[in-house]
Parts: sequence; structure tokens; C-alpha cells
Amino acid sequence: MVDIATFAYLPLISLIFGAVSGFVAGRWIGIKALIWLIGLTSAVALVLIVMLAGVETGEEEQAFGPFVWLTGGVLPFLFAVIMGGVGGRSLSARTNA
Repeated sequence: MVDIATFAYLPLISLIFGAVSGFVAGRWIGIKALIWLIGLTSAVALVLIVMLAGVETGEEEQAFGPFVWLTGGVLPFLFAVIMGGVGGRSLSARTNA
């Protein structure tokens, strides 16, 4: 039952936190913070991809954890940060105009 809840709620929570953090970084903190947030999230995704690439034949069960975190946590967060950052930057430019 815990796995079902992880699969159901992890992407949703990642999207919400990513959108909020991207919006805050884009709107109030600045473009530098937004780029750092995207870069750090991309670095975490790269580490998980390297972990998945290192799984050898017969050890496929070791790939379950990194795969779930990559597809359910990091990639939705990265997408939401980018979209939230674009929205935050556009509102910031609109209020400064």
C-alpha cells in the first residue's frame, strides 16, 4: 500500500513544490536563483541517470528506487520549476513595465 501512495502522490507533490519554488525564484528572488535551481535539479537528475546506467544484468531490482525518484520526483519538479519560473519572470516583467 505504501508503494501505491508513493506512485500516486510523489509526482503531484513534486509538481506543486516545483511550481511554487520556480514561481518564487522567478518572481521575487531573481533569474540567478532560478538558474541555480534548474541547474541543481538537473545535476540530481544526472546522478540518478548515471545510477540507472550502472545497473547490470541480473540486478534489475536495484534500478527500482532511482527510477521512481527520477520519473516521479525529479523530472516533474524540474518541469514545474521551469514553468513556474517562466510565469514568475513574466509577472515580474509586467509589474516593472
